[in-house]
Amino acid sequence: MSDQSNAIAGADQPSARRSIIFTDGTDAIGEVVPAADGPSPIEGRLRKAPLRVPEGYGKCTGFTLFGRRIRSLLYSTDVAVIRNSNADAIFAVYPFTAQPAITQALLTVAEAPLFVGVGGGTTTGRRAAELAAVSEMQGAAGVVLNSPATPDMVAQVVSTVDIPVVASITRFDEVTRQKVEAGARIINVAAGRNTAAVIRELREAYPNLPILATGGKTPEVTGATVEAGANALIWAPPSITELQRDMMVRYREREATEAAGAEDAGAVAGADAIEAEPAAAPMPDITDMPVADVPAGVVDTVPPEAEAAVPAGKPFVSPFKSRLPRLPFLGRHGR
Repeated sequence: MSDQSNAIAGADQPSARRSIIFTDGTDAIGEVVPAADGPSPIEGRLRKAPLRVPEGYGKCTGFTLFGRRIRSLLYSTDVAVIRNSNADAIFAVYPFTAQPAITQALLTVAEAPLFVGVGGGTTTGRRAAELAAVSEMQGAAGVVLNSPATPDMVAQVVSTVDIPVVASITRFDEVTRQKVEAGARIINVAAGRNTAAVIRELREAYPNLPILATGGKTPEVTGATVEAGANALIWAPPSITELQRDMMVRYREREATEAAGAEDAGAVAGADAIEAEPAAAPMPDITDMPVADVPAGVVDTVPPEAEAAVPAGKPFVSPFKSRLPRLPFLGRHGR
């Protein structure tokens, strides 16, 4: 299935920045936008902002699959993207031979019906039919055959499974008619710039046939595709690399803003602190301090003998020794 990408080859896809609503969960917790014409939407605290399909996709008439209305399909095999999308279904085709292990992994995370590619290019014949049967047993809602698949191959897969077979086409011709007659229940138009024209031809020939197509890069292209007769649109979301890059840009910008604000606040606070800081109290002049608790008349001035030089080697004798009163001994513990 090396050419599995033919399912949407050459199709215009909406750009990441114009067509999605994606947040990182940093918005106000519990914020709910009231509905204009019904109950308010219920969102989780962390899962309130998944990858959302473009608004224009909701204008599709849709088709009913096992009682479920399908207007949008997410083209991805990334389990993280699949888990966080609000698309009505998953369109999981990839440019490798289909493998049941991959299908099982996708079904494990998908919360919407899964259409899985089973062949048409490299993978053909009995193997494609067997892969379709295994996919049905695993829980796939439908299987996709790429444009190289022959009408006989479509018929073989249709006779093997009881889920719808999607046949991809790049033009409307006799082979397309034969695929519809072989039992293809849904047609996926992957005609690039000619998508709208092919859809109109197909719709004129088969008024009630469910038709899928890619949504295009702009709302104008999306509108033209829907007007031409597409029942549901396939949306290729931005890659996980693009999403992560955009998230890191927002984080860096926010941290830079917070850091700049913190520096400004710190500078203002420092200036305020300098202005509000009281002047330091002057150190007291100890020469002006009074002599504490010395009995009156004992020390008034320094006696003359204190000014006399003490001979070298002679022990100093305080001139106040005979003048200070002897304090009574109060004992070891006092009285």
